[in-house]
Amino acid sequence: MNLSYWAYKHRPLVLLLTGLLIVLGSYNYFTLSAQEDPNILVREVVITTAAPGYNPEKVELLVTKTLEEAIREIPEVRQIRSTSRQGQSIVHAEVYPYMFELDQIWDDLREKVEIAANSLPSGVAQPVINDDFGDVAVMTIALTADGFGFGDMQDKAQHVRDRIFGLPGTKKIELHGVQEERIYLETNSSRLAQYGLSREAIVNQLQGQNTILPGGIVDTGERVFLVQPSGNFDTVEDVESFLIALPDNSGVVSMGDIAKVTRGVLDPPQRKAYFNGRPAIILAVAMLDGYRVLDYADVLRRRVQQIEQTLPVGYRLEIVADQSEQVAKAVYGVSANVAQTLAIVLGVVIVFLGLRTGLIVGAIIPSVMAITLAVMGLVDMPLERMSLATLIIALGLLVDNGIVIAEDFRRRLEEGEDRLSALKNCGANLALPLLASTATTVLVFLPLMLAEHEAGEYTRAISIIILITLSTSWLLAMLVTPLMCFWFMKLNPQQAKQTGFARLENSYGRILVWMLRHRKIVLLMIIVCFVVGVFGVATTPKKFFPASDRPQVLITLELAPDITLSSTDSTVVQSFIDLNNREQFPYIKNFATYMGYGGPRFVLSLSPIDDAPNKAFIVVALDQLSSMPQALTDLRQYFLANFPSVNAKVTDMFLGPSDPGVFEFQVKGPDPDVLYATAEKMQASLRDMPGMIDVYSDWEGRINSFSVQVDQDKARRLGVSSLTIAQALASFYSGVSISEFREGDDVFAIVFRAVESERRSLELLKSIPVQASSGKTVFLDQLATIELTADYAVIQREDLTRAVTVQGRPTAKTPEDIAPDVDAIMQQLQQNMPPGHWLESEGIVNDSAEGKAALGANMPLCLAVVVLLLVAQFNDFRRPIIILMTIPLVVTGVALGLHLLRADFGFMVILGLLSLAGIIVNNAIVLIDRIDYETASGTPFMQAVVSASQRRLRPIVMTTITTVVGLLPLIVSVDPLFYGMAVTIAFGLAVGTLLTLGVVPVAYSFLMRNKA
Repeated sequence: MNLSYWAYKHRPLVLLLTGLLIVLGSYNYFTLSAQEDPNILVREVVITTAAPGYNPEKVELLVTKTLEEAIREIPEVRQIRSTSRQGQSIVHAEVYPYMFELDQIWDDLREKVEIAANSLPSGVAQPVINDDFGDVAVMTIALTADGFGFGDMQDKAQHVRDRIFGLPGTKKIELHGVQEERIYLETNSSRLAQYGLSREAIVNQLQGQNTILPGGIVDTGERVFLVQPSGNFDTVEDVESFLIALPDNSGVVSMGDIAKVTRGVLDPPQRKAYFNGRPAIILAVAMLDGYRVLDYADVLRRRVQQIEQTLPVGYRLEIVADQSEQVAKAVYGVSANVAQTLAIVLGVVIVFLGLRTGLIVGAIIPSVMAITLAVMGLVDMPLERMSLATLIIALGLLVDNGIVIAEDFRRRLEEGEDRLSALKNCGANLALPLLASTATTVLVFLPLMLAEHEAGEYTRAISIIILITLSTSWLLAMLVTPLMCFWFMKLNPQQAKQTGFARLENSYGRILVWMLRHRKIVLLMIIVCFVVGVFGVATTPKKFFPASDRPQVLITLELAPDITLSSTDSTVVQSFIDLNNREQFPYIKNFATYMGYGGPRFVLSLSPIDDAPNKAFIVVALDQLSSMPQALTDLRQYFLANFPSVNAKVTDMFLGPSDPGVFEFQVKGPDPDVLYATAEKMQASLRDMPGMIDVYSDWEGRINSFSVQVDQDKARRLGVSSLTIAQALASFYSGVSISEFREGDDVFAIVFRAVESERRSLELLKSIPVQASSGKTVFLDQLATIELTADYAVIQREDLTRAVTVQGRPTAKTPEDIAPDVDAIMQQLQQNMPPGHWLESEGIVNDSAEGKAALGANMPLCLAVVVLLLVAQFNDFRRPIIILMTIPLVVTGVALGLHLLRADFGFMVILGLLSLAGIIVNNAIVLIDRIDYETASGTPFMQAVVSASQRRLRPIVMTTITTVVGLLPLIVSVDPLFYGMAVTIAFGLAVGTLLTLGVVPVAYSFLMRNKA
């Protein structure tokens, strides 16, 4: 079927459908969901379990291991990572990257965890499962107040949250920095001894008093009355005035006389938040899928302004991070690049083809763009950095088909064909070759579409957009471009040959004749160029993904592992004055601080750090991206000089699924002493490497603890159980929740504990009173010995095996470049490790290898399809061999571009090489197709090779120039994500095309002459 002639006969239908799709695409540009980065499905769930009073080893053996073994029974789970620290277990479960329906998997996981929870020791809380781990806050808002207590702030924060929830599109609002309130009853041991009271007796009496149980219903026959006995505490004064009966009915004493009753926030705190150094409650607002971030954020900002006006004087609502700013930058910035590229490509086409023909070919560009947007709307693809930048790359590719059609139409007119014959013949002769060239370009991106890895998922939009744009380009080139040429192309045949390009064709013909006479020399030169290119690519610095263009600095602070959150808080707060000093740090716009945890997820690729009392996380917003290098240097030096005991990691943001600047490896095995000692040696080796900073082990170190060895015989004789001893210790130091205090709809715990002076005293440990079953009080040292021991602060595990992760951040080289050096150190250490213990690479080196492997997994299949397609088109084996020979020719140009413009070799460069493979074979296909046509027409073989090459010179050079020039905005602007890919395509295609114009005719003359 001749599509061009069919379109001519059905002109109204073709033009109407094209026009409707263009209108729909233009509309979609303003209505499609817009976001900063592509969607990556976070296939991870976090299970957090509190185990008060348990040391890390007991948490690991009794809690973490139990949960891990239950989760391991789920076949979809790919990896299990866990952290066991004092009083807490955190388990991360991750499923395979090809899993997309996660709800059923998480339901199965919940069921397994609930069953396993029944076998956890007493005192261990119910595991909390968070399967919304991947929700991203489109905006974070800080609520601060002057002159108001934290209870008032929390009430106002809840009010703000309720108001924002009324906005359509709001999915979830998390409150960060909320401090739960408590009623504390703090007793003095000597005071209790004076009255002969035990803590257990006080607790029993208070629990019996503070109740809101219903008293029943009185049914009088005609009416019923609810009986509600009083007794619950309504105020702190009620608790203070509560009367405690003394032993032996010797009287009563008020709670206020034997205990200090206070109302306050959780002590020690669990999580705290600050904004610009001021205590804050930060609201993290997540948006429902399908809404446009730019529109939602605009409405949300107006709602925040309205709410702030209704708050009491002293309250402020300030925006901490706004994803819409980055989305606008990505969408509108790339859109501007698309417009620039469109203008550049149109200009190039007009220069080569003239105004009229140039406009005919150029009309395909906005049409394809609009139709692509229309299809994106139909398949629910959002506008984001990846899809929009791919449009820029596709701009130079999608005109190829139109150029070939217009050039062929023009040649036919020059040779005397009438317009209708030219329309029929160009469509009939070029439909299959152009379809084959389009299909090969699409097919080389198929491995990316099928890659089962986070990197492939992050960049998958590239392959989808290439598929849509090139398919649309081929259809328009077959249906619309011939019609435009039929109606609007005009030509003066007498002047057609008097052009500069004709002289270029003649010069190319003379060079080609020489090359055909010296074929061996030409092929030898090509081999030398290829070897040099391979060496050049191999020596290029490697980086999996580049740094982000977000002007934000991330600071992770880690103190000694036995530090409390209160100590972490008091230490980190000391930096706030300096961070607010604009003379010292003039580029800091604002900063948000999260004590004890990593705050909300405000970027999809950035996973918040796990909760830990000795850690803090600061997000510093800069005035502009150009301030980043200075900010990183200054902040690293500041924390090193002013907080030498704090491990401060100061980094920039990154693109891609993981941080590309950190090198990681793991030591695995059963013996913690072997793991820890090996990790220490590895850290020392990393510190000796030039430019290595932020060397760190995730086991953090050792902590001291007191081991209470109970003499069970004595305990039984005195009527004391191990449970009673544990409860007495917990009640004395950490405090125990004994009842609830209700205030309106707020409910918080009443906590019983010793006064601060006793809680902080190590000497009093041996004299802690323990109540025996007889009611008498004995002291701890009467039935136990107390020893000081050293425990590991944190025990990390991966896939049910203990694992220490050591990491460092190289500044002189990339992690992938130093990998061989680190591997040598690892092999040396491995020789001295006992059986059952081993070392392995982790982090970005492993991610890079997995990403490349996932990309290459389907490469043989795609290559086989390409070969099959070429063999089917030419019904021959030698021609596909010639076409495939052109692919290595791009390596020389790629190496030249990467070194000249200092681009790193990473995942995006690999995608650039894939696209080059598809583009460069297109030139060979159309060139060989023309040579075959010339030889079939009876032209002598060598003359046919030269004349066909000359005839295809214009479209090949034009498509190359349009592609290269179309990439200039990405190269000149040093696009953070696409710079390396653009450099790869531009230089690889430019040099590869020059080599192809010589290699294909020479190889054709070698392989096809006998057949001719």
